[in-house]
Amino acid sequence: MSKRLEHELCVVTGAANGIGRAIAERFLLEGADLIVADFDVDTAKKVYENNSQVVDIIKIDATKIEDLEKIAASVEKTGRKLKAVLPIVGNGPQNPIEAITPEEYHLTMNLNVFSSFFTVQKLLPYMSNNSAIVLISSIAGFQGGKDAIIYNAAKAAIRSMARSFTGELAERGIRANAISPGPTETKAFTEFVKGDEEIRNSIVSQLPVGHIGQPSEIASVALFLASDESSYVTGAEIITDGGFTNR
Repeated sequence: MSKRLEHELCVVTGAANGIGRAIAERFLLEGADLIVADFDVDTAKKVYENNSQVVDIIKIDATKIEDLEKIAASVEKTGRKLKAVLPIVGNGPQNPIEAITPEEYHLTMNLNVFSSFFTVQKLLPYMSNNSAIVLISSIAGFQGGKDAIIYNAAKAAIRSMARSFTGELAERGIRANAISPGPTETKAFTEFVKGDEEIRNSIVSQLPVGHIGQPSEIASVALFLASDESSYVTGAEIITDGGFTNR
């Protein structure tokens, strides 16, 4: 059976942990050559430095344009075109409306919206008419939620960005889609439940599939969107939440 990304060059940011790591590891299994980037470069090196398919491991602060330009420089050195670009950096502090500071506002928007947009912008020169952009939104982007108004707005912007990339880049043959995960076993989810089994069980009870999502399940959707198997899918949002928003 052929691998779906055999010898294809892809970029994954936020690749050291969580969903980003699961995506990068799945892409490697599918034959991809990767440039990975993360602020936590020590963890990234432990995970990837002995893998011959990993072209480069870059330490970045995804809220800084000069760091995103490091990724573009790394791609340029390969002399190759990109199959897929996946800016997975996100998250941000959560507070009630009255407690949100300008610093928290800008940090959340920069971690999510700025990082996604400018990662794509800087890598556009290295995309071809067979490239894909895969963004990570969230069900929070349309569902809303307490103490997370800026995060929710940022994720809504990511959903919109996928559509807008599609409208502008379609004539160049570049597809763009967004994944909106629901509750997923990541560090952010662990911090949210704070070890409270009652909270966790309450969330599970609202999931028709009966379990919290695994990063690997999000990675399967990312693989579909990055590969030619989704050649007729663009401008879409794939809700990957175990039915949480359908309850």
